[in-house]
Amino acid sequence: MSAPAGRRGGRWWRLAPVETRMLLRRRTVALSLLAGPLMMVFFAVVVAPEDPAGWGMLAGIAGLVGMLLSVYATSATVFTLRRESGALARLRTTELSGPGIVAAAGTPLFAVGVLQTLLVLAVFTALGAPPPAQPLLLVVPIVLGAAFCVVAGALTSTFSAGAESVQFTVLPLVIATSVAANLLATGIDGPLRGILLLVPGTPVADLVVTAWTGVPGADVGGLAPVVLGPLLLLAWSAVAVLGAAARWRWTPRG
Repeated sequence: MSAPAGRRGGRWWRLAPVETRMLLRRRTVALSLLAGPLMMVFFAVVVAPEDPAGWGMLAGIAGLVGMLLSVYATSATVFTLRRESGALARLRTTELSGPGIVAAAGTPLFAVGVLQTLLVLAVFTALGAPPPAQPLLLVVPIVLGAAFCVVAGALTSTFSAGAESVQFTVLPLVIATSVAANLLATGIDGPLRGILLLVPGTPVADLVVTAWTGVPGADVGGLAPVVLGPLLLLAWSAVAVLGAAARWRWTPRG
């Protein structure tokens, strides 16, 4: 039973604090949120680049991979758990609209993604990395990357039969994007650079490197990275939203 059409809408942001508390109460979910940042900090301590370019590449990879391992994987897990537990179906009986319910669940994950990435990059500076050459530009990939990871997680949850299967359904994107980001960090140019940037999420790493070092990568198709990167992230986010909307289910799989 769902709420009458006239009641649909509601103030979804009032549900966001509740979702945040539920997120933190689940130990496995809270640990998965911490896994990515802690792994990236540990990697930075072990590698400890000696020049600004090295720190820039490490920041780019860490920013992206950290969000994939925590925000993306956690988002897929949370949406799957909420569906399988029947919580999403129960929320459908309230005044909240469908998009409002999803937005309320995704907002804490988005906020965590932005904050944890900023903290990791701040730790890099404390470990000896030079400050970013273009700090304002750094905000763009972090915000768009966190948003992409949340909506991509929502889409991935629609392919997950249960919480146990999420660890397998997130692997294709995590592996493909991590490999592409590492290849981009080597300075690959030409057509291959354009192909790698088309892999969902990789512009995050490319833009972070540009913001950190102040040295932009090569143009692709006549477009500068600071233009192409955000466009690609917005495009993939839109694809994820449309895909999730087409496949979304409110009730557990039978």
